[in-house]
Order: sequence, then structure tokens, then C-alpha cells
Amino acid sequence: MRNHLQFLWRHILVFLLLSVSYQVEAKSTIEPCSSGFPCPSLLSYILPWDSKLSEIATRFSVNVSNILAANSVFPITPSSGHQILSAKSIVKIPFSCPCVDGIRRSISTIYNVEASDTLASISEGYGGLVGAEQIKTMNSINETNPLTYGSSIVIPLPCKCLNNVNNGDTTVYMSYVVQKGQSLGSIATMYGTTVSDLESVNGLGQMQLIQETYYLFLLQHVHQQP
Repeated sequence: MRNHLQFLWRHILVFLLLSVSYQVEAKSTIEPCSSGFPCPSLLSYILPWDSKLSEIATRFSVNVSNILAANSVFPITPSSGHQILSAKSIVKIPFSCPCVDGIRRSISTIYNVEASDTLASISEGYGGLVGAEQIKTMNSINETNPLTYGSSIVIPLPCKCLNNVNNGDTTVYMSYVVQKGQSLGSIATMYGTTVSDLESVNGLGQMQLIQETYYLFLLQHVHQQP
């Protein structure tokens, strides 16, 4: 199962948003949209620890069957949710990116706080796709309103659509967090593209460096059925 879920991507371009050490601050770009029409998007989730598929589905409030379909894992059976994936496995999580008042908004899920949780540990549980400061701001957590065991908090997650088209190809944007030691060159090799393509799509200057925990939006081409 793990082999099926790791590195299944081909023909991917990358769009970059900046974050620093789990305190994610995306570029202030506004994506217009037609109100009321969500679009498909994906999260590239790198498991921080061993997890059952059912646990991952609960974490992101999605169905196990949708996760398996997004990762092209078939057949889907009633026991699929009991499959255990190892830490560092990469799993695509499908989401619909909402359109609110003509602007694309971040997607969100609800998390129930455990006794040992901190903002940093919750961020880690989501693979760095959300920063501790984002969680704090979204839920107005402060000295008078602390993180409390048993409470439910909102977890904002990144999404982007750009009409789901790139250079005439039908595409889906997939958010990703740069890992330690990665560069534009290594990412280009991993996803079958070029450094110049990455620089162009991301608006990066030549030889500009990227840092660990930068946000990436991976643009995945959708192959139409004949």
C-alpha cells in the first residue's frame, strides 16, 4: 500500500507561496472566482508519524474512499481504512477550494484538542500545511483564550485553482511543503520539470533560494479519458 501512495505524480509544475518555520505567511495574492462554485484542489500530506488511513481521513474530514481514489489506489474495500501508512509517506488529500464573495478562500477542517497538544504539535500533525501562528490567529488564541483540552478549533489549509488550467492543460493545484535539503533543482527532478519552469511559474528570480517549510502549490496535469 505504501508503495502505491508514494511518488505517484508526473508532469507537475510548481507555484510557490512563502512560509517560515511553521509560521506560514502566504503571499498576499487574491484569486478571483465565480461565487458559489468550488474547484478541485489537493494537499500533499507528508505523514509525521505512522497512521491508519481512517485516522488521516478523520484528521482532514474527508472520506477514505476519496483519499484512495486521489492516489489511484484500487480496489477500495471496507477494510481499506485499516491500512497503516509509515511516517514520511506522501498522501494526496482531495479538497474542494471554496469561492466566497468572488475570492478563493482557504479550506478548513475542525480539530479536537487533546490533553498534550500545543500549537506547534498540531501544526506538525498536519505536516506543516498550517502554521502555529495561523492556528493561533484563526482561533483568537491568547492568554485570556488559551488552547484548551476538549475544545474544537478551526484548521485553515491552503488551496488554489487558477481556473484549473495551465498552458491549455487541465490541471489541479496541490499544496506542498518544501522539505529539508530540497532545492529547485531537486524538486524539478522529482516532479519531472525544469528549474526554469519552476522559476517562471513561481515568479522566482534566477538562482533564488527556497527554504525548508516554504509552501508550494504543485500543478498536476489531469489526463482526460479518451
